[in-house]
Amino acid sequence: MVEPKFFEQIAPYYDFLTRFFMMGTYDSVRKKMINEDTRQFTVLDLCCGTGYISNTINARKIVGLDQSERMLERNARVKRENKILIKGNAYNMPLSEAEFDRIYCSTASHEFKKFSKVLDRCHQILKPNGKLVLFDIYQPKNWLLSFIMNTFVRHAVERNLMWIYTKEQWTRLLAKAGFSIEELKIIRGFYIFIRAVKTLPNSSIPKT
Repeated sequence: MVEPKFFEQIAPYYDFLTRFFMMGTYDSVRKKMINEDTRQFTVLDLCCGTGYISNTINARKIVGLDQSERMLERNARVKRENKILIKGNAYNMPLSEAEFDRIYCSTASHEFKKFSKVLDRCHQILKPNGKLVLFDIYQPKNWLLSFIMNTFVRHAVERNLMWIYTKEQWTRLLAKAGFSIEELKIIRGFYIFIRAVKTLPNSSIPKT
């Protein structure tokens, strides 16, 4: 997992850098992530940073969790009565089981060496039939895109602290954690968008 001190340093520039590296998808991806009626939901913005989701989404209760104090400070500049910000580690989220209708995780999964542990915890704190909505870089199969991802992005952008997966690996990770994939889409060749439903033993949830 990337150390908090890195985000403490880049917090003032994080929004600018994120817009740049999302290659023109900053607003469209967010719209896609929250493209449903969430007004009565309790939602978690996992690794919330400066508030990409938590300062935009319309929900009954919004919880933002991040390990960086400076990122949370910037997030807190947008005042919302229904928003709670928590400093915490995604591996050991201090949250109750079956608490959330939705969990959103944007451009953060690649920072965790064992994201499977995070998925397990997400499954625990989601309500039955709750959903995980995720957007991040991934491991493309195209040789040119793979070369760019594993040279420039890995070393120049992520300082060699990057753990990414192919579409097939994501499918296996989610299934192992107890999720059924509702939507999986590649965006601009470098990014993966996932919407997955929490499944229960012996349950059958139709995909849409």
